[in-house]
Amino acid sequence: MEKTLILIKPDAISKKLTGIIIDRIEHLGLDMKAAKVAFVSEEIAKEHYANLAGKPFLPSVISFMRGDFNGIKDHRIYAFVYEGENAVSKVRAALGATDPAKAEPWTIRGAFGCFKDGVMQNCVHASGTPEEALREINIWFKPEEVL
Repeated sequence: MEKTLILIKPDAISKKLTGIIIDRIEHLGLDMKAAKVAFVSEEIAKEHYANLAGKPFLPSVISFMRGDFNGIKDHRIYAFVYEGENAVSKVRAALGATDPAKAEPWTIRGAFGCFKDGVMQNCVHASGTPEEALREINIWFKPEEVL
């Protein structure tokens, strides 16, 4: 069975979208294996986005993931591990394109994502591949936290 990581970002939390996002993911028929509220330090954000090292936009991505935008200073996210057949592709399809302007309107990012003050607010992160999922799950969860 395939696992994937889902992070509900501070913009979605501030808009009180957590419940509806979880509901949409639950309807995919996957099994939740772990869930928690996590504090996003700068170090963990850098580790999570290590694949973007050296990119000029990395500081803004880290700042956004840490909730440092539009006057919000909330360093919490909701982290989940889901498991099931084709978990990565099912979740990615439900989320839609990373850019909310390019996401289909029925997807999570299409429905709830936006650009505000030049900042892309796309509500949620999900692993892009099964291999990426394993790396990311190990960043956010201890092995004993995942069923």
